[in-house]
Amino acid sequence: MSKSPLTQVREQFGSKKELAAKLLPLLDRRDGETEKEFAARIQGASNKQLLRLSAVEEKVSSAFGSKESLVDAIVALKFGKPNADYKSKLSTFTKAKLLDLHGSFSKTAK
Repeated sequence: MSKSPLTQVREQFGSKKELAAKLLPLLDRRDGETEKEFAARIQGASNKQLLRLSAVEEKVSSAFGSKESLVDAIVALKFGKPNADYKSKLSTFTKAKLLDLHGSFSKTAK
């Protein structure tokens, strides 16, 4: 039986507040959003959402190092050469969406 998100947060991070504090410097703010508004939005997210964000950040940093490297890997899979327009469009996507794209392009490349 799987553990509840609350239990997972408490075991892995101590508290929801600590997890949110860990994620704040890693996530991108929305346009026009102040740091205070951003912090309030992240701290108000559910435990399940915060765990998912943490998993995405962990996977991107361990497999690619940064969002830019992930974007470069997707462009290489899709085109095999640099494509500035596609790269600039991908840069607007979230890291979770980029991971999904990379997974789908990796499957079709095989």
